[in-house]
Amino acid sequence: MRSFLSFVRVVAAKEFRDCWRNLWLIVGSALFACLSLAVVFGTAAIGGDFSFRPLEAVMTSVVTLGVFLIPLIAVLISYDAFVGEQEHGTLILLLTYPLSRPALLTGKLLGQSAALGVCLLLGFSVLPLLTVLNVLPYVLTRLSLLTAVLIFSGWLLGLVFILISLTISLVAKNKARALGVLLSIWLLSVLFYDLGLLIITIAFEHQITNGFLNICLAVNPASAFRLFNQQLLENSTIPLQTAWLGVYLCLWSAVLFVLDRFILNKSCLLYTSPSPRDS
Repeated sequence: MRSFLSFVRVVAAKEFRDCWRNLWLIVGSALFACLSLAVVFGTAAIGGDFSFRPLEAVMTSVVTLGVFLIPLIAVLISYDAFVGEQEHGTLILLLTYPLSRPALLTGKLLGQSAALGVCLLLGFSVLPLLTVLNVLPYVLTRLSLLTAVLIFSGWLLGLVFILISLTISLVAKNKARALGVLLSIWLLSVLFYDLGLLIITIAFEHQITNGFLNICLAVNPASAFRLFNQQLLENSTIPLQTAWLGVYLCLWSAVLFVLDRFILNKSCLLYTSPSPRDS
């Protein structure tokens, strides 16, 4: 057990460093911060008189931006996790060391998810920071709660897409194909899924209930993230439904992790037979 944790820590540290070397996370942090500021100050200037919009309206716009950007950043840092190392020949070399496949998968997941968490923290903390400096007129406690929930739920959403990326990276034949498939999944999840539900709702307006529509929205992790934060914006405290959406995103992650471990154990891309450590 101690050796397993040691290998996980080494792999996680390597992945964390590699994520920040490829600059995607730095760009992501800057995008989150700049777009949050653009939402606050841009909407305040609409109409000619400079007045800040209500906090709920601002955070709704920030959540909408997060739905598009968080999964994309997660895909870009994880799509070549296995297939990239296979193309460069480093995966076979890595597995010549006494490193079990579960330790390799767990280390990659922890390193990449930790890097994404730091990215979200740096990007979305700009609004509470400006509130502390009295630049923004919002109530700090309310803004801090909304920002903390946004970062946590965004991290869960990113975790789901990191695991989806690891799955595709395990089965794809090359990096280009892995990236193409993942970008298609990203577009389907953040754009076409809700658009399709909207068309179906309009076409069958009297046959579809709100409960059925909410279930359909919750099936998609990106839509669940939006509902998670939207329900909090409409309440002063975290409602039970919001908590269940958080549990749902955790279950998504758990199922995908089990799937990734199964594929990794059975995959022929490693060119090695399972060792006793892989069990």
